[in-house]
Amino acid sequence: MARSPLNVIILNYGTPDLAIASAESVLPEIEAIGGRLILVDNASPDDSAEKLRAWVAARPDGPADFILSPINGGFAAGNNLGIKAGEANFYLLLNSDTLVEPGALSAMLTAMKERPKLGLAGPVILDEAGTPAVSRFRKRTPFSEFVDATGLDFFYRRFREHVVPIFEDEADAPDWISFACVMIRKEVIDEVGLLDENYFMYFEDSAYGLKAAAKGWRGARIDEARVKHFEAKSSGVEDAAAAHKRLPRYYYAARSRYFIDHYGRGGLIAANLLWLAGRTVNYARLLTLKAPKKTAEGRAFDIWTRPDFTPPDMVKKP
Repeated sequence: MARSPLNVIILNYGTPDLAIASAESVLPEIEAIGGRLILVDNASPDDSAEKLRAWVAARPDGPADFILSPINGGFAAGNNLGIKAGEANFYLLLNSDTLVEPGALSAMLTAMKERPKLGLAGPVILDEAGTPAVSRFRKRTPFSEFVDATGLDFFYRRFREHVVPIFEDEADAPDWISFACVMIRKEVIDEVGLLDENYFMYFEDSAYGLKAAAKGWRGARIDEARVKHFEAKSSGVEDAAAAHKRLPRYYYAARSRYFIDHYGRGGLIAANLLWLAGRTVNYARLLTLKAPKKTAEGRAFDIWTRPDFTPPDMVKKP
């Protein structure tokens, strides 16, 4: 079988209607390019598999395939199933809670072909209101945890190189880009490997981007490409964070693994202690009669979660 110019992988877990809407938004351009669409269900506990399989079956002549994972192996594992499903020159990983605007794939493909050292490309990510969201980031360091935990503009301005998000008014080159929608060159996967399945969910994008950068591959946002992201609909973590609710343990396990992988166990301990120090500084706002800025419930305890924590639903289906 000839290699596809582009394989688009949409990973689903319990959001079949969103995944189908995302697939329908991107399918016309996939057909025009001559690529493939691969829908992967991560052992959803609902009727996702039936809905996605039926959607693909209704298009027998369309460039779409369906894969059912026997377990919920997480974001990296599910996307790896899609990557391994077929050879392509480029792979696009696309969250199920996205809508791709016309021309986005072509714009990213054009940029990748024109810039041979561009290994990863992403679009402008739009929120539900159509406003550009943060999709470019700096490397997270242990000191980044202190800066973030303070919640104070003084530290954000003074230690800008440790502030992870790159905002719209900043021209800094990103160390990594969002994997809500990311195009990856085949040569990057050949050299760097697949996504690290030790990350169940979260931090796998930064880990992969940094590994690619270490091999000389760059990542960039392509401003001519635009994708709407209904943030948190596929996982709920961002909604929980915004409401200062407790985040799932797999988030903190991934965080722990990230710091251990990049800075060693001492780096994780330093990151946690610096975060606690930052929260102490945050509470100093009480001296000026200002309320401390809120953080996720239970975070002071949860940051010590072991990196090998396994979510309870990551088991084989009977």
